[in-house]
Amino acid sequence: MVIFGKSQHKKSSFSGWAFNQQLFRKNLKSLVSGANSDVLLAISKESQIRGMLIAWFEPLLWNHKYFATDLHFVAEQGGDMLLREFKKWAKKRNCCEIGMGTFNGKEEDRVEKLFNRLGFESMGTTYRVELLG
Repeated sequence: MVIFGKSQHKKSSFSGWAFNQQLFRKNLKSLVSGANSDVLLAISKESQIRGMLIAWFEPLLWNHKYFATDLHFVAEQGGDMLLREFKKWAKKRNCCEIGMGTFNGKEEDRVEKLFNRLGFESMGTTYRVELLG
């Protein structure tokens, strides 16, 4: 997962910031063992990681229902499968909704088609401001 994460980091909007392998490994371990999160993987027939979705859920502030989101979603292959599994994962945790966004600024049309094909609809916009030069 660290090797795949590092390869995807190089393609991301965060590529200007150093990738710390030890910290990535520590944070993944914490997420996998946490009560509110899981790491979903797309694995090729050759046993290579081709996609990763870090799933998170939390209660809504004003209601007893839960909301799911991704902390990180990258896929060279298997994006459809990851999103279908994420929907199942969220339903098992009684989530009423999944909210996901794009943050990379790359391949937006491809990502939008993927989301739309699986029943997601666009709502709102992502805004970003860099705070550390």
